[in-house]
Amino acid sequence: MNSVMFFFRCLVGRFFYKGHAERNKRLSKDQLGEAGEKLAVQFLKANGYKIIATNVRFSVGEIDIVAQFQKTVIFIEVKTRQSAQYCHPVEVVDKKKRQKIKQMAMQYYRDKKCAAKGFAMRFDIVTLIWPEGEQPKIEHFVDAFR
Repeated sequence: MNSVMFFFRCLVGRFFYKGHAERNKRLSKDQLGEAGEKLAVQFLKANGYKIIATNVRFSVGEIDIVAQFQKTVIFIEVKTRQSAQYCHPVEVVDKKKRQKIKQMAMQYYRDKKCAAKGFAMRFDIVTLIWPEGEQPKIEHFVDAFR
């Protein structure tokens, strides 16, 4: 993958997710994903990104986060897992998923007239590995695919 990777490890629990960065109870897959998306939003804001929208729904799926950094609109897929035992969360975003994200992003980009406003477009992935009772490990893959 030809992307710049930013790595951030959450060290200060209160900084993220309303003071509960350590996961002390078992969460369902949906709850874990939702909590991961909230942490990703806070992580991005802390790194200078402006969050435009979250959970943008289309007929074919959903874009987790739409953000802006300088003059770039960024479409961000968030993947949260309890461990990387079987594969790293970034590996789950396969070719089919990337194509679907691109399709939705193009529709959003056209509908919001982003090109006319002078915005570039980019696709990032934020992954969280969040074992029960531990701090999450957050990785941001900038320009993860084209």
